[in-house]
Amino acid sequence: MKPRTAFICQPEYFRFSYEDDLSGFAQVREFPFHFGMGGGDFTELEEFDADCNFFFRGEFFPDEVLCRLRGSKVNFSSEPFPRYIDGRLVYTRDSLSRYAHFRHIRHKPFDYVFHYDEASLPFMARDGIRLSGAFPFPVATRTYAPRAGEKNWDLFFIGRSSAHREQFFGPLKHRYHFLHIAHGIWGPPLVDYLCQARICLNIHAEDEVSWEPRMQMLLAAGAFVISEQITPNPVLRPNIDYVEIATPQQLYEAVEHYLAHPAEREKIAASGRARVCECLDAREVYPRLVGQIERGEVPRFAAEPVGAAHEWWQASKRAARLLKTLVRR
Repeated sequence: MKPRTAFICQPEYFRFSYEDDLSGFAQVREFPFHFGMGGGDFTELEEFDADCNFFFRGEFFPDEVLCRLRGSKVNFSSEPFPRYIDGRLVYTRDSLSRYAHFRHIRHKPFDYVFHYDEASLPFMARDGIRLSGAFPFPVATRTYAPRAGEKNWDLFFIGRSSAHREQFFGPLKHRYHFLHIAHGIWGPPLVDYLCQARICLNIHAEDEVSWEPRMQMLLAAGAFVISEQITPNPVLRPNIDYVEIATPQQLYEAVEHYLAHPAEREKIAASGRARVCECLDAREVYPRLVGQIERGEVPRFAAEPVGAAHEWWQASKRAARLLKTLVRR
């Protein structure tokens, strides 16, 4: 009998990581979540009685619901947090603010908690939050797959506008056919849009190195991607699976070059698609994780009480002051 598996999340942000790809492995049900839901809004989840419950943004779920679930409770952390790159702590006010909300996870009765970006794990460990490991988000590669068709746009980006992004986008929007969708599209309709673009972009919301799961979603669909630097990781390889740039001028020059050289775009896009299918295919990743949990190969989530690990503040006194201010709010 197939195990019952529940995904509890905001589908518009996280469905890409499982979509309809897991039907051969489990009896899967999706339970949409939105902020403001209370303990009485999860009756169907409790009645489903899943063997494994996968939460995204679990720090916002009611404790009473978590305590009533009998199956394994696994949380995937998805927000960009401060991280160590080449031994240096990298952060912005935005990533500190997001982490200030996440810190409440230490009081939540989760069995396992993973964060998508391994580079942030040492930062959290210094705060007494010891996760089960890193979990780069997989992709439902049967849904997010290349589609043939006309290329109607030179450039495509999905994500909210920000001052940092518009520094990169502004000159390109004046010269090229640029489609920018802020939100509201996901799944097959999104694949239709991005497959009609010659180049897809990944630019951070803030001036901070991070690894948006958007990257593997775009690459799985066969898109040619130009991106700002993402957190160094063992999966995605800059200038092999995608093209990396650092400044608006470098982006402008790269767009100009690759629009004129479609064969180079196709080679890099094919490498990116193959890499995601090899390392982040949902049909392989989720069954492997469930098997590791069942065999006891994954560390259980643990957290020290607030105030038990203050030495980590010394890594950056300015970061400490900012985070303390945010936590008091």
